[in-house]
Amino acid sequence: MPPADAGGDAAVPRKTSGPSARERRSQHKRQAVLDGARCEFLQHGYAATSMDRVAAAAGVSKATVYGHFADKQALFRALTEAMVGERLSELFGASPQQALPAEPAAALRELAARCLECRHSQPQFLDFLRLVIAESERFPELAKTFLAQLERTGVGRVTALFEAIAGAAEAELRARLFMGALVHLILMQDLLHGREVAPVDREAYAELLVRLVGAPPGTPG
Repeated sequence: MPPADAGGDAAVPRKTSGPSARERRSQHKRQAVLDGARCEFLQHGYAATSMDRVAAAAGVSKATVYGHFADKQALFRALTEAMVGERLSELFGASPQQALPAEPAAALRELAARCLECRHSQPQFLDFLRLVIAESERFPELAKTFLAQLERTGVGRVTALFEAIAGAAEAELRARLFMGALVHLILMQDLLHGREVAPVDREAYAELLVRLVGAPPGTPG
């Protein structure tokens, strides 16, 4: 009898392959739709943006847009997840070279610095944040989608840093205080154009914030 591996299915190595050409084309078109939606939403706002506009900006048919997203709300939700995901990757490090420092307090200082650089590093994200705020009264689900994405990813990762410093002592509340203070400064200086009205040394602000909010339990005030 021939050896077991001399023929038949057992002798044919199984090939592992990535996405097919069709899947790659589909992914490419989906990304084109998201890129077109990003331009249209930021330029015209949520209410004034139509799926026709998005299709034209993306260079695809309207059928292709609907093939990937059921309606405009689903498209905006996907764009929100993408933009928040991109921002969080930038903040927490998308590669080992960009990773936050291993020491928790140093990681918080670096995280604060990256957050406060957004005016220069990610101006489009600020524009997107303005859009969400502007449309939140008429379309509250848009704001909820944005916050839910931050809650799922951002809050937990910052909480873990405070747990490493202060154990389990109010780590989530500390994380929310930390994030809230950073958002306050970004809102005041960047979104409301208040750098001249309220000049604050951002480096000193971040350093003091980490020192105050990250103080271990029992640290003298």
